[in-house]
Amino acid sequence: MKGFRLGIRGKIAAVILICMIPVLILGVMLFQYRNQGRRDVVQRGHREAARAVASSVQGFLAGAVAAERTVGAAVTSQPYPVSGILQLFAAIQASDRSFLSLILIDRSGRTVAAAPGPSAVELEGDPAVAAVRNGNPWAAGPPVWIDNRPTLVVATAIWDASRLNAIVAGRLDLGLLRAVLPPAPAPLADSIVVDTHGRPIIDLRHPERGPEAFRGVDAIQRALAGRAATIDGYWDPLTRTQYLGAAVPIPEIGWVAIAVEPEWSALESARRAAAQELAILLTAVGVGLFLAWVLGRELSAPILALARGARAIGRGELDTRVVLRRSDELGELENAFNDMSRRLAGYVQEMSALQAVSDTALSTVRLGELLPPLVQQVVAALHADQGMIWFLDDRSGDLVQPAGYNGDGAGAGGRRARGQGVAGRVAADARSIVVSDPARLSKLDPELSAAGAFATIGVPLRAGGRVIGVVQVCSSHPREFTSHEVRLLETFADRVALAVDNATAYEREHEIAEIIQQTLLPPKRVRLPGLTVAGRYLASREVGGDFYAVFPLGEDRIGLAIADVAGKGIPAATLSARARYLLEACAVEGQRPDGVLTRLNQLLTQDADSRFVSLFYGVLSPRGGRLAFSNAGHPPPFLLRAGERAPVPLEAPGLLLGVEPTAAYVTAEAPIGPGDLLVMFTDGITEARSPDGTEFGDERIGTLLRTLPAVGPEEAADRAMDAVASWAPGSPADDQTIVVVRIDPEPADVVDT
Repeated sequence: MKGFRLGIRGKIAAVILICMIPVLILGVMLFQYRNQGRRDVVQRGHREAARAVASSVQGFLAGAVAAERTVGAAVTSQPYPVSGILQLFAAIQASDRSFLSLILIDRSGRTVAAAPGPSAVELEGDPAVAAVRNGNPWAAGPPVWIDNRPTLVVATAIWDASRLNAIVAGRLDLGLLRAVLPPAPAPLADSIVVDTHGRPIIDLRHPERGPEAFRGVDAIQRALAGRAATIDGYWDPLTRTQYLGAAVPIPEIGWVAIAVEPEWSALESARRAAAQELAILLTAVGVGLFLAWVLGRELSAPILALARGARAIGRGELDTRVVLRRSDELGELENAFNDMSRRLAGYVQEMSALQAVSDTALSTVRLGELLPPLVQQVVAALHADQGMIWFLDDRSGDLVQPAGYNGDGAGAGGRRARGQGVAGRVAADARSIVVSDPARLSKLDPELSAAGAFATIGVPLRAGGRVIGVVQVCSSHPREFTSHEVRLLETFADRVALAVDNATAYEREHEIAEIIQQTLLPPKRVRLPGLTVAGRYLASREVGGDFYAVFPLGEDRIGLAIADVAGKGIPAATLSARARYLLEACAVEGQRPDGVLTRLNQLLTQDADSRFVSLFYGVLSPRGGRLAFSNAGHPPPFLLRAGERAPVPLEAPGLLLGVEPTAAYVTAEAPIGPGDLLVMFTDGITEARSPDGTEFGDERIGTLLRTLPAVGPEEAADRAMDAVASWAPGSPADDQTIVVVRIDPEPADVVDT
């Protein structure tokens, strides 16, 4: 059936039932065999009843023959007058009422005497008499119905030595056979005698049955041929009933004795017995089905429990256990499943711990922030009590444990000589060491043992094929560290070594980048003739390429610039320095701002590895009150005029430097007077994000500037940085630079650094 799905319980029950099929087949065959046996018993009973009928008929005829022989012997042993013979006949008729008439025929065929009766004289011509004359010791003629009563002539030869002396013939009343036939074996059974033509002579139960009732019945025809036969499924049109029975030949006269019984009656006891056996068989089948279902549940329940456990583990429920409480193979499967579940949970915990160590290793490149959580992760993964990281000092060869690197963020650090203690031996031998015996640990590492350690593992930290340190974990209670835990710690050590190596390289690079960066930034406060400049710079976790510059150009002109180089680290800092020096070199040639940016762009694009640079460059004339500027993709500065509250963005189109060598730039101008504030910044200010991800933006810069007309450049720069820090707390993701320039009412004569 489409969509039909047989469950495991049904399948087990089906298998059990399939195994029961041979037994069921044997049961059905036995049932059929016993049914046939019961049918055979019924048929044997019918045959015995038919033989009893035949025997009774034979006895009836034998009595008649014996009576005739007695008469014949009496009348032939000595001369008898006819009257005496008749008296003898009368005596025989009186004693045997079956004789309707008698006749004595001498050897010449003359009738000597005939008993009273209208039919006596007819006996002389009966076929039975002719048969005796032909040499038969006795013979019976065909049945003849007289007054609707069946009669039969029986003739007996009376011999004198070897010569026929006389014949005694008598007509018998076959109706009297009813009195001598045995009773029917069953209430509805019937006994029947048919002649050589199959005509019923005697029918105990249905005498009205017609002469053609048994014509064409195969069993009767076989009996007439001399063979006993079974009547099976005979349909009687008189009673409209199906009959079972038997037909037995009656020797010497060619008749057939029949015993029949309605099939439903004959097989009633067999049916009851069959019904009982069928009920037993069906009960056995039902019990088998029930036991199959129960056994199927007994076998399927553990399997389903294991399947549910497997699905639970697939959902990540690794603490799932299966409880079957069995001692057979399914119990072994339960133990194997639970052991697998425990091992899988352990492996997942180890993988999670390994992932946590890897995540921690990638979370920062600062050793001071990296090592304590790394050690804590390793200690937790191995269920240890303490962990330490030792570094190999290249100058002394000793192992050094910096303060706070023992996993708890505290501690004064320590030092071990190579070969001293467990860690020193690990570093000296460049191999892992496990000590689980407290007595042995006290000898190898007295200091560690005195600190309360009972067991420890130490594995080397390797980077670039050399040992750079040791990772060590300790247990504060007796414990046997396994080889698997050693391999796990070695795996952790590989991650830790890689992270330490990367962090060390980063710190060296960061130091170089910071040196370069510091050389690019002018003092926080600069005073030149006609203006005051305040700059603020906050580096991100990785040094970037922000810089700003203020330099005199002569003839009442001052160059102002702020830039941001794409990228981080030494490459960005190096390009930032190069761009700064190229900018000043181009600016001193006296070109307009657009010319300076065009030339600078050409120089930067000649470097195949050049990064992009955004840069705002302006030439300020304090006495002339003009600012000429060009922009290469940098956030436009704001100009806040004295006495006004709305800042004006100074916009000029221009492509980033280093993108296209033929890029063109334009010079724009803006009037600027005493008291005006020019605010320049990098995108680290505007793109600073709050905890919910919102950028600080140009609009907040403008809002901030509206509050600054009455303050100086120093306070304005500080307020701006404080506002950004409040908006985006924590270390900035990008360098933050802001420069505030104020046009002084009177030109200053001092440059204050």
